[in-house]
Amino acid sequence: MAANQPLRVEVNQQDLYDVRSLLDGLSDAVPKVTRMAVNKTLTGVRTDATNEVSKVITPTKTRIRASISVKKMTTADDSAYVRCKGKQMPLIHFKARQTKKGVTVQVLKKGSRSLIKHAFIDDMRSGHKGVFVRTEWGGVRQPLRKSQDSYAWYGVLPHKYRLPIKQLFSFAVPDVLGHPPTIKAVLDLAGPRLKKEMDRALNYEISKLR
Repeated sequence: MAANQPLRVEVNQQDLYDVRSLLDGLSDAVPKVTRMAVNKTLTGVRTDATNEVSKVITPTKTRIRASISVKKMTTADDSAYVRCKGKQMPLIHFKARQTKKGVTVQVLKKGSRSLIKHAFIDDMRSGHKGVFVRTEWGGVRQPLRKSQDSYAWYGVLPHKYRLPIKQLFSFAVPDVLGHPPTIKAVLDLAGPRLKKEMDRALNYEISKLR
């Protein structure tokens, strides 16, 4: 191109029309893209939170996930969040095992098993299974007949010593998730996850306009 010769750029009118159509379409799609990305991200955050908590305590991921809920964004309500709530979990879910001396449990994933002397595993009439101890203790352990269950020797005690009983519990999921290293790990994953889902939703909407 010769010096001082003006640069001439020709713009196809159809191209301009296509660009305007694309921008108009994206403008209408912004709320939808946002909703799709946020909802996908929150579902992923729930999974991340479940995984991080399961690195700390021993209950199954299914039981941990039950304490974490997602409120998704809708066209009528743009509020969305992940909520973790729940009481202390029954000790039976912490790998409880019956032994002759009591019940052993493993609470922390990286911890060792602990013995709770005189505790026992039993089924309640409601069908719930748990780890229990007697709140009042009395009597002397009596020798059992060979036909008796060696784990249920308390059955030979006078009835007044058998009840009342109480169930034992351990950590609540919100307590574990709220621990600084755990919640930091979840939040560190949330940012990149949101960007990924925004890009995915946006590309999807653009593909429909082409």
